[in-house]
Amino acid sequence: MRHLVLVLAIAGCKPDLGAPASLITEPRILAVRSEPAEVTPNHDVTLTSLIVDATGTLAPDVAWGFCSQPAPLSSDNVVGDDCIYGAASLTERGPQITTTIPITACSVFGPTPPAPAPGEPPRRPHDADITGGYYQPIRALAKLGGSDQVPGIGLTRITCDLANASLDVVQQFRARYHANTNPVVSRVVAQLPNEADARDLPVALPAHTAIPLRVRWTDASAETFPVFDPQSRTLVDHREAIRVSWFTSDGALASERTGRTEADLETYAENTWTTPDAGPTHLWIVVRDTRGGVAFESFDVTIAP
Repeated sequence: MRHLVLVLAIAGCKPDLGAPASLITEPRILAVRSEPAEVTPNHDVTLTSLIVDATGTLAPDVAWGFCSQPAPLSSDNVVGDDCIYGAASLTERGPQITTTIPITACSVFGPTPPAPAPGEPPRRPHDADITGGYYQPIRALAKLGGSDQVPGIGLTRITCDLANASLDVVQQFRARYHANTNPVVSRVVAQLPNEADARDLPVALPAHTAIPLRVRWTDASAETFPVFDPQSRTLVDHREAIRVSWFTSDGALASERTGRTEADLETYAENTWTTPDAGPTHLWIVVRDTRGGVAFESFDVTIAP
């Protein structure tokens, strides 16, 4: 009977899960974009952060740092805990910087670990992700005044050697593989009531209205690339999936994430935004491909009575 009472109590209670992740109520780093999206270690990238709060997009001082150690194998996190606040800052500071990916990135975070120290066992190579890729984690620490700091992690894809493949497959891979490029957003539109055609954002929207939104990306954004299959020991072609994350400072989004799978050839994603009270508000869209490419758009939107 005690177990039955417990089950009924749980079924009768709806936990308060707080605001959805798509609603911006405090400062957050929504994305870090690398340009180029994939780079060989010891080459330059430009890093750009998207930092927001309920008042809009921010441009605070940002302390950047390369994570220098991978997360323990027992951890589910992308990086070790000491990277968030402990990573050494780079000399460059600001919402956007240009810097050089460490020459050791493929040995620290990739498939070619360095030789072990005398008396120590060999280090285990890192596993590639489902796209065959490896990433250099980068810490962005936004300073908002006083002691307030907002951390975020970006992942720059790094071009490393193909692990555990025959020479013939390696040569095929080098001939067929092209480094990832960031997706490109071509248009973001809103469908207003009683209008035949959608209108490009930003545009004034009526209050308390369900507004269909559509983000479109270029045909070239979802790229085709080979992945080494360790079972068949051959290269298998894949196409990038595209994921869209939606954020707003007010109102309610029907979905936090939308997008297309690698088998879906459409080049747009849709959502619905139920607009808030009249006044200024903000909308952000972050587009990611499965190889770590990032694009984002920010809109200051006026909600009309």
